Amino acid sequence: MKEQIYLLFIATIFFLSGCAPEESAVADIEMKSNEELSVMTDSFTQDDFYNKLSHVMEEAENFEAEGDLEKWIIRTLSEEALYYAEDLTEDEIIVIAKERLTEDQVWKEIAEKKYGVTVSEEELNQYIDNITQSFESPLQLAYADVLGLTVEQLNHGFDLDVYEKNLLWEKLKPKLEEEYGTSDSNKLVERYNEEVSEGSR
Repeated sequence: MKEQIYLLFIATIFFLSGCAPEESAVADIEMKSNEELSVMTDSFTQDDFYNKLSHVMEEAENFEAEGDLEKWIIRTLSEEALYYAEDLTEDEIIVIAKERLTEDQVWKEIAEKKYGVTVSEEELNQYIDNITQSFESPLQLAYADVLGLTVEQLNHGFDLDVYEKNLLWEKLKPKLEEEYGTSDSNKLVERYNEEVSEGSR
Protein backbone atom coordinates (compact mmCIF):
# COMPACT_ATOMS: atom_id res chain seq x y z
CA MET A 1 0.00 0.00 0.00
CA LYS A 2 2.77 2.44 0.87
CA GLU A 3 4.47 1.70 -2.45
CA GLN A 4 1.24 2.57 -4.24
CA ILE A 5 1.02 5.79 -2.24
CA TYR A 6 4.54 6.77 -3.25
CA LEU A 7 3.90 5.92 -6.89
CA LEU A 8 0.87 8.21 -6.83
CA PHE A 9 2.88 10.79 -4.93
CA ILE A 10 5.45 10.99 -7.71
CA ALA A 11 2.85 10.77 -10.46
CA THR A 12 0.72 13.61 -9.16
CA ILE A 13 3.56 16.02 -8.90
CA PHE A 14 1.27 17.91 -9.72
CA PHE A 15 -2.06 17.58 -10.54
CA LEU A 16 -3.77 16.74 -7.26
CA SER A 17 -6.70 15.54 -9.30
CA GLY A 18 -4.55 12.93 -11.00
CA CYS A 19 -5.77 14.17 -14.38
CA ALA A 20 -4.81 17.12 -16.51
CA PRO A 21 -7.22 19.73 -17.83
CA GLU A 22 -8.13 19.39 -21.49
CA GLU A 23 -5.86 22.22 -22.58
CA SER A 24 -2.86 20.76 -20.72
CA ALA A 25 0.18 19.49 -22.60
CA VAL A 26 -0.22 16.10 -20.92
CA ALA A 27 -3.94 15.73 -21.64
CA ASP A 28 -3.47 13.54 -24.73
CA ILE A 29 -0.53 11.45 -23.52
CA GLU A 30 -1.36 7.77 -23.32
CA MET A 31 -0.65 6.24 -19.95
CA LYS A 32 0.52 2.69 -19.31
CA SER A 33 -2.21 0.18 -18.58
CA ASN A 34 -3.44 -0.52 -15.05
CA GLU A 35 -1.93 -3.97 -15.39
CA GLU A 36 1.53 -2.55 -16.13
CA LEU A 37 1.26 -0.14 -13.22
CA SER A 38 0.11 -2.95 -10.93
CA VAL A 39 3.20 -4.97 -11.82
CA MET A 40 5.35 -2.04 -10.70
CA THR A 41 3.53 -1.55 -7.43
CA ASP A 42 3.33 -5.26 -6.62
CA SER A 43 6.66 -6.69 -7.68
CA PHE A 44 9.29 -4.12 -8.70
CA THR A 45 12.48 -4.06 -6.66
CA GLN A 46 14.78 -1.10 -6.13
CA ASP A 47 16.95 -2.37 -8.99
CA ASP A 48 13.91 -2.62 -11.28
CA PHE A 49 12.97 1.00 -10.61
CA TYR A 50 16.59 2.11 -10.94
CA ASN A 51 16.82 0.48 -14.37
CA LYS A 52 13.65 2.32 -15.44
CA LEU A 53 15.04 5.66 -14.28
CA SER A 54 18.78 5.26 -14.88
CA HIS A 55 18.79 7.42 -18.03
CA VAL A 56 16.95 10.36 -16.52
CA MET A 57 19.85 12.50 -15.32
CA GLU A 58 21.84 12.04 -18.52
CA GLU A 59 18.83 13.07 -20.59
CA ALA A 60 18.12 16.02 -18.31
CA GLU A 61 21.59 17.41 -19.02
CA ASN A 62 20.65 17.77 -22.70
CA PHE A 63 18.19 20.53 -21.77
CA GLU A 64 20.78 22.78 -20.11
CA ALA A 65 18.14 24.04 -17.68
CA GLU A 66 18.77 25.24 -14.15
CA GLY A 67 16.90 25.67 -10.88
CA ASP A 68 13.22 24.83 -10.65
CA LEU A 69 12.85 24.22 -14.38
CA GLU A 70 15.60 21.59 -14.27
CA LYS A 71 13.77 19.89 -11.40
CA TRP A 72 10.54 19.75 -13.36
CA ILE A 73 12.34 18.42 -16.43
CA ILE A 74 13.77 15.62 -14.28
CA ARG A 75 10.32 14.89 -12.89
CA THR A 76 8.76 14.86 -16.36
CA LEU A 77 11.43 12.47 -17.63
CA SER A 78 10.84 10.26 -14.58
CA GLU A 79 7.09 10.23 -15.13
CA GLU A 80 7.66 9.39 -18.79
CA ALA A 81 9.82 6.42 -17.82
CA LEU A 82 7.40 5.13 -15.21
CA TYR A 83 3.92 5.99 -16.42
CA TYR A 84 3.71 7.01 -20.06
CA ALA A 85 3.06 4.47 -22.81
CA GLU A 86 4.80 6.67 -25.37
CA ASP A 87 8.10 8.52 -25.65
CA LEU A 88 8.01 12.30 -25.55
CA THR A 89 9.98 14.66 -27.75
CA GLU A 90 12.33 17.18 -26.16
CA ASP A 91 9.90 19.95 -27.09
CA GLU A 92 7.05 18.14 -25.35
CA ILE A 93 9.15 17.63 -22.22
CA ILE A 94 10.04 21.34 -22.10
CA VAL A 95 6.42 22.39 -22.59
CA ILE A 96 5.18 20.04 -19.86
CA ALA A 97 7.93 21.03 -17.43
CA LYS A 98 7.28 24.76 -17.92
CA GLU A 99 3.53 24.23 -17.65
CA ARG A 100 3.86 22.36 -14.39
CA LEU A 101 6.34 24.82 -12.94
CA THR A 102 3.98 27.72 -13.68
CA GLU A 103 0.96 25.82 -12.39
CA ASP A 104 2.76 24.90 -9.17
CA GLN A 105 3.72 28.51 -8.55
CA VAL A 106 0.18 29.78 -9.23
CA TRP A 107 -1.33 26.96 -7.13
CA LYS A 108 0.66 28.04 -4.08
CA GLU A 109 0.22 31.74 -4.78
CA ILE A 110 -3.58 31.45 -4.77
CA ALA A 111 -3.48 29.36 -1.60
CA GLU A 112 -1.50 32.09 0.15
CA LYS A 113 -2.94 35.30 -1.30
CA LYS A 114 -6.61 34.36 -1.62
CA TYR A 115 -7.04 31.84 1.19
CA GLY A 116 -4.25 32.85 3.59
CA VAL A 117 -2.78 29.35 3.71
CA THR A 118 0.94 28.97 4.33
CA VAL A 119 3.24 26.47 6.03
CA SER A 120 6.30 27.17 8.13
CA GLU A 121 9.65 25.46 7.66
CA GLU A 122 9.23 23.75 11.02
CA GLU A 123 5.73 22.48 10.13
CA LEU A 124 6.96 21.19 6.81
CA ASN A 125 9.96 19.33 8.19
CA GLN A 126 7.84 17.74 10.89
CA TYR A 127 5.24 16.74 8.29
CA ILE A 128 7.90 15.13 6.11
CA ASP A 129 9.37 13.25 9.04
CA ASN A 130 5.94 11.97 10.09
CA ILE A 131 5.09 10.77 6.59
CA THR A 132 8.43 9.17 5.82
CA GLN A 133 9.21 7.70 9.25
CA SER A 134 10.02 3.98 9.09
CA PHE A 135 9.16 3.90 5.38
CA GLU A 136 11.65 3.06 2.66
CA SER A 137 10.07 2.47 -0.70
CA PRO A 138 12.03 0.67 -3.45
CA LEU A 139 10.93 3.43 -5.83
CA GLN A 140 11.98 6.17 -3.46
CA LEU A 141 15.36 4.53 -2.85
CA ALA A 142 15.94 4.11 -6.58
CA TYR A 143 14.81 7.66 -7.34
CA ALA A 144 17.21 9.07 -4.75
CA ASP A 145 20.03 6.91 -6.09
CA VAL A 146 19.45 8.09 -9.66
CA LEU A 147 19.53 11.71 -8.47
CA GLY A 148 22.71 11.07 -6.47
CA LEU A 149 20.96 11.91 -3.19
CA THR A 150 20.23 10.25 0.11
CA VAL A 151 16.56 9.63 0.86
CA GLU A 152 16.69 12.40 3.45
CA GLN A 153 18.12 14.81 0.86
CA LEU A 154 15.40 13.75 -1.56
CA ASN A 155 12.62 14.32 0.96
CA HIS A 156 13.92 17.49 2.62
CA GLY A 157 15.49 18.97 -0.51
CA PHE A 158 14.57 17.92 -4.03
CA ASP A 159 10.98 16.89 -3.20
CA LEU A 160 10.41 19.45 -0.47
CA ASP A 161 7.92 21.31 -2.65
CA VAL A 162 5.94 18.11 -3.19
CA TYR A 163 5.41 17.68 0.52
CA GLU A 164 4.74 21.39 0.88
CA LYS A 165 1.90 21.18 -1.63
CA ASN A 166 0.36 18.20 0.11
CA LEU A 167 0.52 19.93 3.49
CA LEU A 168 -0.91 23.11 2.00
CA TRP A 169 -3.78 21.07 0.59
CA GLU A 170 -4.59 19.65 4.01
CA LYS A 171 -4.85 23.19 5.40
CA LEU A 172 -6.56 24.58 2.29
CA LYS A 173 -9.30 21.95 2.04
CA PRO A 174 -11.52 23.26 4.91
CA LYS A 175 -11.39 26.76 3.43
CA LEU A 176 -12.37 25.44 0.01
CA GLU A 177 -15.25 23.46 1.51
CA GLU A 178 -16.59 26.75 2.85
CA GLU A 179 -15.84 28.65 -0.37
CA TYR A 180 -17.43 26.09 -2.70
CA GLY A 181 -20.14 24.75 -0.39
CA THR A 182 -19.15 21.11 -0.76
CA SER A 183 -16.99 18.54 1.00
CA ASP A 184 -16.65 16.33 -2.08
CA SER A 185 -12.88 15.98 -2.55
CA ASN A 186 -13.09 15.52 -6.33
CA LYS A 187 -15.21 18.64 -6.71
CA LEU A 188 -12.88 20.62 -4.47
CA VAL A 189 -9.88 19.61 -6.57
CA GLU A 190 -11.74 20.33 -9.80
CA ARG A 191 -12.87 23.77 -8.67
CA TYR A 192 -9.49 24.75 -7.30
CA ASN A 193 -7.75 23.53 -10.45
CA GLU A 194 -10.08 25.81 -12.39
CA GLU A 195 -8.85 28.74 -10.31
CA VAL A 196 -5.26 27.69 -10.97
CA SER A 197 -5.87 27.30 -14.72
CA GLU A 198 -7.35 30.79 -14.89
CA GLY A 199 -4.45 32.19 -12.90
CA SER A 200 -1.89 30.45 -15.13
CA ARG A 201 -3.11 32.10 -18.34
